[in-house]
Amino acid sequence: MKKLFFSGWAPGIFIVSLLLVFPQAVWAQKLVVAWTAVSALNAPYWVMKDGGFFKQEGLDVDLIYIPSSSVVASAMLAGDVAVSAANSQVVADIGLQGGDLVAMGAIINVAAFYIMASPEIRSVQELKGKAVGVTRFGASTDFSIRMLLRKHGLEPVRDVPIIQIGGMPEIAAALSKRSIYAAPMSYPMGYVAQQAGMKMISNLAKEEIPFMHVGLTTSRRFIKEHRTQAKALLRAYGRAVHFMHARKEDFKKIIGRYSKITDPGMLEGSAQYAYDFVEKVPLVKPQAFQVTLDEIAQKNPKAKQAKPEQFYDNSLMQELINEGFFVSLWGKNPG
Repeated sequence: MKKLFFSGWAPGIFIVSLLLVFPQAVWAQKLVVAWTAVSALNAPYWVMKDGGFFKQEGLDVDLIYIPSSSVVASAMLAGDVAVSAANSQVVADIGLQGGDLVAMGAIINVAAFYIMASPEIRSVQELKGKAVGVTRFGASTDFSIRMLLRKHGLEPVRDVPIIQIGGMPEIAAALSKRSIYAAPMSYPMGYVAQQAGMKMISNLAKEEIPFMHVGLTTSRRFIKEHRTQAKALLRAYGRAVHFMHARKEDFKKIIGRYSKITDPGMLEGSAQYAYDFVEKVPLVKPQAFQVTLDEIAQKNPKAKQAKPEQFYDNSLMQELINEGFFVSLWGKNPG
């Protein structure tokens, strides 16, 4: 994969001409964007592409799937990916090591998983001595299960082994085979697990764990050098979320296209899952990073000295808010 975000720059005079005639055309250079889980929480990325909102904002995007925030972060650091869904733990971990990642927006500001478990497991406490699964160490599934276990008096790894499995489909398969006894899951795969006899032992939405579960993550360098494109992508996001609410049936078709799901109940549940958690105005909330830093500090003392604002940049979002962009979409402040 190429190490450059953009290619094919035109001569200066041609660019000026395009700006005068087609103001968005000059920004249509190739941009690689990654989503990280077969989950309705990543649906804004799908809708930005399939709804035509990248193109509407003058962006030529290759949308790719990399099944883990921690893996996609490596691709971003290598320059292979410009923007991704990487979460707050990944951003903070890399930032504490001197890496150049920053959240310019937050799609989800809380840990948004259902903890699905084998039928014989009736509570979080009953997971003691039994393995649980995560997508990748350092991913949002890993962070969320560790936070939940500690909240219920269990020490991750020591009391409850944690196994790295892969994507959500692989986690569902591991649960069915009893390779693991519980795992954080999102829709639509949470529905698949339920149909296979698994049951929910915790809804993390009710646990109120602040966390940038799905981000609009990039690098400081990208924002500095391609600020116009970064802002255009945030506008595409805003249009995509409005589409999700205004055209529900079309939204469900897009979910089905990416998840390969046809079951009407599963599609309905997936859409509702997105409505429950996806931010209409994707400002990063400082508390989401503070909780992340508190968790990281248990293993990395550097996190105790860090401040949340080191890891996010809401300036582009604030510009869009001040310009009235979101009010223009919704006809009011969407809150």
